Amino acid sequence: MKSHARMRRLAALAVMTGGSFLLAACSSTDSAYELMRQQQEQEAFMQSKEIEHWEKRKPSDRQMAVQMLQETQKQGRYFASLAYADAMQKEYGADPEMMALRAEALRQTGQLEQAAATFKSLLGTPVSARAYQGLGLIAGSRQNFEAAAHYLAKAAGLDPTQAALQSDLGYAYLRAGRPDLARLALGKAAELEPDNPKILSNMALYLLVSGAPQRAQFVMQQAGMNEATQQAVAEMAGQIGRELEQLHASRQREQLLARAQRARTVDAQFAGEAAASDGSPVASRRVVVSQDGQAPVTQPSPAARPAALVSDAGLNRPLLESLAPASAH
Repeated sequence: MKSHARMRRLAALAVMTGGSFLLAACSSTDSAYELMRQQQEQEAFMQSKEIEHWEKRKPSDRQMAVQMLQETQKQGRYFASLAYADAMQKEYGADPEMMALRAEALRQTGQLEQAAATFKSLLGTPVSARAYQGLGLIAGSRQNFEAAAHYLAKAAGLDPTQAALQSDLGYAYLRAGRPDLARLALGKAAELEPDNPKILSNMALYLLVSGAPQRAQFVMQQAGMNEATQQAVAEMAGQIGRELEQLHASRQREQLLARAQRARTVDAQFAGEAAASDGSPVASRRVVVSQDGQAPVTQPSPAARPAALVSDAGLNRPLLESLAPASAH
């Protein structure tokens, strides 16, 4: 305990010292390179201190070392966990469990390319679920929510009872414009961990985007969110709603263009087959297009509107039941 407290004091001193260095640099130079170099020096200093700490507290076997690494990450000390992971690999050799923890530390410290490469190397191992989860979170951080949903769905298939994973999957589905699948994943997450604030925040987002502000308000109150947090969730929901409208319009345009292309292909095939059958000129069937020349006049069936939610009287029902979509319009 004394050693741990001393380490915390050293870390705090290093951060305070680093802050004063950065302020001095800002006053003397505007060089982004210089700032980055000094930050890297401070990170290296912190890691060197963590290595010293590791040497003093070196676990007696690999399993204890993994537990030490897990505890370090629970504390949010991801740079420290990188240092420990390197020391573990030298001491005990690499294995999937340790590599997955190291990849997560790389992700948390912004080293996404290295993290993704490590996660991909772990697919097909006993930690495949965590590897898919890591890849999904990386894709989500890059705003690629289709890929995020794909990877997180793979992870959830391997580890279906992890509430945080189901919540992340629901959020990815929502951002990818698939509210029906988001509802199912978030319902599972909320029933697995009904008091988890992050899960309830994602649930409130889903309800606001889906047009159920009263039920979203109820969820946020149940989660104990203050007014500022509720406002932040509402603003995020508004932004997501606007993005989804744009996504929906883009998909409609793509569908119209695809229909027009299929119609032109069928006409060309029809004309060619008719000409080949009797050798006489045959007027090809004309495709009637709209005035902008992009799509057939025949209108496609309207895209399904976001599913309406059941009345607020269902708030006290089980979550999966109360989130059931209404019948299609």
